[in-house]
Amino acid sequence: MNSNEQQAIRLAKTFRQDHDLGISPIKDVFEMVHTTIGIDAFSIDAAEEEHGLTMLDPQTGRRVIVVATTPHPMRQRSSVAHELGHLLRGDLEITEPTCPGERSPAEICADAFARHLLLPLDAVRTRLAETEKASPADLSDLVQEYEVSPAIAALQLRDTHLITEETCRDWRRFPSKHLAVQFGWLNQYNSIAEGSRRPRAPQTLMKRAVAAYQDGVLGITELAAWYGTSEHNLRTELGEPRPASRTP
Repeated sequence: MNSNEQQAIRLAKTFRQDHDLGISPIKDVFEMVHTTIGIDAFSIDAAEEEHGLTMLDPQTGRRVIVVATTPHPMRQRSSVAHELGHLLRGDLEITEPTCPGERSPAEICADAFARHLLLPLDAVRTRLAETEKASPADLSDLVQEYEVSPAIAALQLRDTHLITEETCRDWRRFPSKHLAVQFGWLNQYNSIAEGSRRPRAPQTLMKRAVAAYQDGVLGITELAAWYGTSEHNLRTELGEPRPASRTP
């Protein structure tokens, strides 16, 4: 096991322990990032080849994670976790020299961190404690329950010695949707895929935007656009603004 992998395992295990996540699935990675470390993670429409990035405001020190909308929900979840790995590793403050065409140690470690955060090895061992050799159905169960790609699940099954390297190579090529169709959870897959296709607004910004609307500073049109809903529905939920000058 190389040093990047070891560091990633330590970071993921420590993060889960520090935030009482145990080995349970993380169902909403956006919300998890916000509630654990107070950083907004949100999604925007972007080119297909774009996955995610972390931005730092050098004046305020504020950090945000931005990922692309995509019809591939497992990829989006991994992108958020990958960027979280960069933050925990302190990569925004470090510049690592790389050769053209090579991935930096920071990128390799962030990939491994995402894998171990979303699907800990201990979770695989516990889930398949009575299993000597994993089956495609076991792979599907892990992908469904932990909402990870077949590639991530296959690597974790390999590293717990439940499948061979050859099987790992084969299973890594399975599309998540193929497993969902084959093993009867296509409705669940379509539901989370629909969510990953839609832009998701940053929670802290939206909290301030709602307050600004209620104070009469921000219009309902802008707020509805951020939330991706109709002005009528949003006005029904929030009521009319009450500027400070008219507040009893």
